[in-house]
Amino acid sequence: TEPYWCHKHRRECRPVARASHFVRRYTLDTLARLKAFARVRASREAVVLHGDAREVALEGPFDAVVTSPPYPGLIDYHEQHRYAYELLGLDDLRVSEIGAAAGGTARAAIDAYSESIGSVLARASGTLAKGAPLLIVVNDRRGLYPDILERAGLRLDARYRRHVNRRTGRRAGEYFEDVLVARRA
Repeated sequence: TEPYWCHKHRRECRPVARASHFVRRYTLDTLARLKAFARVRASREAVVLHGDAREVALEGPFDAVVTSPPYPGLIDYHEQHRYAYELLGLDDLRVSEIGAAAGGTARAAIDAYSESIGSVLARASGTLAKGAPLLIVVNDRRGLYPDILERAGLRLDARYRRHVNRRTGRRAGEYFEDVLVARRA
């Protein structure tokens, strides 16, 4: 009800007097996105595999694989996305999560992460058509991925650095991630 210090905008903000125009805009945007999705869905098929990526059956050959592995010891992904598991009726598989935040970032946890992600990428690369790329979106601040790619039998063709500038709330500082383009060695 009173002006407050806003961490997102880094200034004093005032509460809005009315929200109906925001709700209307968001509702119209949501409807437009649902209609666009319905048009795409009518002509495409998607298969969702819910399981441990080290074990789930993968078919192929695929023209490409795009993945964004978890960051080791950083985010509790299952808790962050619990609403989706509940809405979709999916089992909570946090006991097999690779790089779980609860596992920490000690050397043993990082080694286990590297081994597991290497295994996942090796399995994924085995589903690729000849010469097809495997794209990995990752923040490799620990420099783990050269070794992980080698473990997986992959060679790095290109690395694209991407500035993540849509951060909100109290998170501060520059943030970058890489898009790695790899192929079977």
